[in-house]
Amino acid sequence: MPSSDVALGQLRVSWLLLIVVGLIVTGFVVLAPTVGLLLEQRRDIAALEAQVAEQRANVESLEAEVARWDDPAYIEAQARDRLFFVYPGETSFVLLDDRSALETASSEVPSASLEAPSTDWSTAAATSFLLAGLTSEGPASLAPAQDPQ
Repeated sequence: MPSSDVALGQLRVSWLLLIVVGLIVTGFVVLAPTVGLLLEQRRDIAALEAQVAEQRANVESLEAEVARWDDPAYIEAQARDRLFFVYPGETSFVLLDDRSALETASSEVPSASLEAPSTDWSTAAATSFLLAGLTSEGPASLAPAQDPQ
């Protein structure tokens, strides 16, 4: 049979159809990485354009800040606020807010009752003085033993 068609059950497939489908699949395989790279570059470009817009806004705000420093009234206000400058004859008052120190202080309330110490301090001092003066051993032997942990 010299026909170029192949019968597969009820489906007739032409060799030309197979070649065209193969070329289309090969084209997709070849172009897919390139299209992916193109999309990735478009995302990067969009992100960089957004970053440039943000930096331009930042530059504009800094230029506005610099323009404010050209105004003598603004310079005077900053000198008064930041450096506490005053004109001759004026009196400057600085109010210190010490409430924050009270707020950060410990909230522990001391005991209202008096407690007697468990040992007499004068006896302990005299014993320490006599022990240090009358012994012939070195300081390492007089130190209290520490428990290894």
